Amino acid sequence: MPSRYFSFAARGPAGRVRLVVAALYTATVIATSLMVLAVVLFADDPGFIGIWLILVTSPLSMVALYLIDLLGHPPEPFDGILFFAATIGAGLLQAWLLWPPRLKVSGGGG
Repeated sequence: MPSRYFSFAARGPAGRVRLVVAALYTATVIATSLMVLAVVLFADDPGFIGIWLILVTSPLSMVALYLIDLLGHPPEPFDGILFFAATIGAGLLQAWLLWPPRLKVSGGGG
């Protein structure tokens, strides 16, 4: 029996659209994160590739990066880790906010 949290058939049209949009947005955030990470790790000069991750996960990623900037400049290995944590975390938080609520279970005692 499928979980009610992921149930597609039991939802109305608006719930189905929200479920599809949230799932596609989550996949976009993960795919963009992996692409940016691969370019940063393997390219000699990654350039401004990180802007794609910021664009996909904005506006919350901009707020998170601003809050990190208030802390000051972190040491070298931690600045990249904080960048990825802030942008991916903001993107997944936005996907969670898009996700439709759980279906109500009617208590039919029978």
